[in-house]
Amino acid sequence: MKQGTIIILILLWLGWHLALPVDLVRSDLGRHIKNGELILQGHWDVLYKNYYSYTYPQYPFINHHWLFGVFCYVLWHYFGFSGLSFIYLILELCTFYLFFCCWRRFSSLAMLCAFGLLSFPLLSMRSEIRPEGISFLLCGLFWYLINSFQERRLGPYPLVFILSILQVIWVNTHIFFMMGPLLIALFWCQARSNGERQEAGMFHKIFWLLLVMCFINPSGIEGALTPFHIDKAYLVPITENRSVFYFLNLRMMPDKSLYFYFLATLGLLIAPLVFLIRREGIKKYIFSGALILFLSFVALKAVRMIGLYGFFWVPLSSYLYSRWLGTETVKVRKNIEIGFVLAGVLVSASVNFDWQQRHALGIVPGAQNAAEFFKNEKIAGPIFNNYNIGGYLIFHLSPEYKFFVDNRMEAFPDDFFKEKYVPMQLKNDLWRRMEGEYHFNVIFFSPESTPWGNAFLWNRYSDPSWALVYYSKEAVIFLKRNDQNAPIISRFEKHVRII
Repeated sequence: MKQGTIIILILLWLGWHLALPVDLVRSDLGRHIKNGELILQGHWDVLYKNYYSYTYPQYPFINHHWLFGVFCYVLWHYFGFSGLSFIYLILELCTFYLFFCCWRRFSSLAMLCAFGLLSFPLLSMRSEIRPEGISFLLCGLFWYLINSFQERRLGPYPLVFILSILQVIWVNTHIFFMMGPLLIALFWCQARSNGERQEAGMFHKIFWLLLVMCFINPSGIEGALTPFHIDKAYLVPITENRSVFYFLNLRMMPDKSLYFYFLATLGLLIAPLVFLIRREGIKKYIFSGALILFLSFVALKAVRMIGLYGFFWVPLSSYLYSRWLGTETVKVRKNIEIGFVLAGVLVSASVNFDWQQRHALGIVPGAQNAAEFFKNEKIAGPIFNNYNIGGYLIFHLSPEYKFFVDNRMEAFPDDFFKEKYVPMQLKNDLWRRMEGEYHFNVIFFSPESTPWGNAFLWNRYSDPSWALVYYSKEAVIFLKRNDQNAPIISRFEKHVRII
């Protein structure tokens, strides 16, 4: 079978893993699309303030992913959710192909295919449309362009120009933009270790140039420094920022196979690195070793980084195992490569992959129903909503409505979540006080999995001052019992069934 055909088959198989419908209720995509729409309409407050909130509308906020919102809005406006999903899928496959081609000259095709297949469970962990997908693409582009420069297929001036433009795009698209200068710094250190002074000098200049490019964003120096202090805003830990060990120790989580698999890939990656350093010394492996240590640390610390780790894992593992087995006979190498390929096929078809899951582009069926019900009945605010459903409400109801909270923890004061948002869902006396302060007319929640959210919904079910008028697996809507809502309550309350 020709090499091109093999690669196409792998890309199609990966595409099947990643082609999942958009869950607009639980994702940030709705907010990103609305960001893009408002920015193109000239609503610049979206860039600097908590625009969507009625609780803290003037609270300063650095919108570090605004350009991704413009990208999503334009595609959604012209092609709908199906077109947006398809284009994002193509970008993900291009990203995989870029990493697949990095250091291709150092690895056999069989090793690349094997580790490519073995990476599928990691890559499909967060397949939603997110700005981090652009970061993955730009990481692959950076490495591919640098590799092309080292192979003399790209000159120094085109390299500098292209990387500078990409860095400006990156700093306005996603918070992982410091990966650009980091990759250049690692290549710079490796070139110095190899005694390649001219190349090291080139990377040194590019490194400082890219740092300057980071300041070209709407918030200037504050925007450039955002990656170093944004974690301080997450006083209430969110799922994607939890560590691998948190999930392994979580009793309520029955299936932990993905996290055990991640630890296994970590062992597979570190073993050849340690062997090669002992055999050949560390000087040849400064880039690989430092990158592996960094990626392993951040992925262990926050599961959202496992996807980034997964893309880098393909060329790094292929390169290290190809060097490790370089002294073996052809027969031994082929037998080991066949073993890895078979393992890759088996893993890609079983770990973090559900054959019964619906694989399709576009949006989850029925996801729009709750918002359509709300708009058709012309329900008035103020709205009390939970964190998870914030992006969904912003997409459907902003700017006509403002919201109590949305899914951006950094857009609210430090004490908001710990002293107001969470306690008012657990303590009925505080809830009554907040009702009196904000005069809530509607509660719009996604069915909860947090202890405070579950407690709050249970209390409202038994609260005679609130009526349940809409319930689905996507959203729950309560209305305040008053004259304004009486016609809606009389039509829907008795027909609602809790699933």
